[in-house]
Amino acid sequence: MLRRIIRRLRRRVEDTPRASAIEPAPTPTASDPVPEDEPEDMVNLEMDTATLQEWVAAGEPFTLVDIRESHELRLGYASSALLLRMNDIPSRLDELPSKDTRLVIYCAAGSRSFSVAHWLREQGWEDSWSLESGFYGVTEAGFEVARPGERGD
Repeated sequence: MLRRIIRRLRRRVEDTPRASAIEPAPTPTASDPVPEDEPEDMVNLEMDTATLQEWVAAGEPFTLVDIRESHELRLGYASSALLLRMNDIPSRLDELPSKDTRLVIYCAAGSRSFSVAHWLREQGWEDSWSLESGFYGVTEAGFEVARPGERGD
C-alpha cells in the first residue's frame, strides 16, 4: 500500500510543471487599467499623512473616526475624533455624520480602517478615506491627543 502511494506521488510530481517553466504574473503598474470587477473609486481608499496635513492646512472639512478597540485607546486618540469601535459601526451608523461628509477613518496601523472605509462607501458614505498610517499619522498630522477619561469618555 505504501509503495502505491509513493508511486502516485512521484507521478504527480513528474506531471507538475517545474517552477522555472512557469512565468510569473506581470506586476501591475499605476498606468494599468482597473479591472472591471473592481471600481476605480474603491482602489483609491487610502490617504497618507501628508494629504491629511494638507486638508487641515487648507481648512478642508472632515470628520475623524477612530475605530480602534477600547484597550487601544489607552495610547490616546485624536480629541476631535468620533470613537466608534470597528465592530460597532453597523449598529451605530446613526452616529456618523451625514453621507455627504468626508470621513477619515483610522485604526492602529491602517488595515482595519481600509476595510471600514470600503464598507462605508458601499453604505453611501462615498467620501470615506482610510489613513494608511493609522494613529501614528494622526499624531504626525498634529492633532491634539487625549486619553480615556479626559473628555468624558
